[in-house]
Amino acid sequence: MNTLLAEGRAGRPITKFDIIDMHGHIGRIGFTLPDLSIDGLIRQMDRVGVKSIVVSHMHCMSPNVVYGNREVLAAMRAFPGRILGYVGMWPYPEMARETAWCVEQGFTGIKVHNCNGFPINHPGYDDSYAVANEHRLPILFHTWGAEEEFTQIRDLSARFPESSLLLAHAGCVNAEGYIKVACDCPNVFLDTAYSRSPRGLVERLVASAGAEKVVWGSDAYFYSQSSQVGKVLGAQISDEEKRMVLSGNAQRILGRRR
Repeated sequence: MNTLLAEGRAGRPITKFDIIDMHGHIGRIGFTLPDLSIDGLIRQMDRVGVKSIVVSHMHCMSPNVVYGNREVLAAMRAFPGRILGYVGMWPYPEMARETAWCVEQGFTGIKVHNCNGFPINHPGYDDSYAVANEHRLPILFHTWGAEEEFTQIRDLSARFPESSLLLAHAGCVNAEGYIKVACDCPNVFLDTAYSRSPRGLVERLVASAGAEKVVWGSDAYFYSQSSQVGKVLGAQISDEEKRMVLSGNAQRILGRRR
């Protein structure tokens, strides 16, 4: 049996390398979730073996992004190195100033959620994207497989080449579209967060886009880190490829910051 899969099935945390969760959330906005505490999130991370999680506040889907960013900052300071922060976005005129301030406070990247009604290439985001590009920070986009999203990502990839663009929920719909944009754009990566986890999806993303282009995200609180890491541990890929997906690629992306 695959060594990492055996450890997961035994219920032991993965300790062979530092797992980094590139897609998490804190806070509350319109969803009923059983435990919204940061302590609860840390306990879950310890059970699975996750060293760090990059989170945005749930208000990344509302105009209250400044409030959400302050909540994320408080969590970062309470659990340094364990909780890392994405700056929540809204196309306010002052958003670039907010982004620059958050980056000065140690935020790790930017999170853009198109469920707020604005396209991800809205010009109100451009100055914030420029801040991320200057510092080589990742940008995590909520996506759901629409062709117009891929067109927008191609545009942003060309205009902000120093940022790593992470496409959340890769393969949820139109897996080939995700794979093609990741193959065509050097700075585009595929995020694994997806609740239904169709059989073979992780293998398909790794085989077609390359293990170096896939990053692990759980979407906690929404989804359990245990189930989300399990679909990588159980995938028919090598332990080295699993290490890249769960750790190595995230370390490389986060290590580019300047």
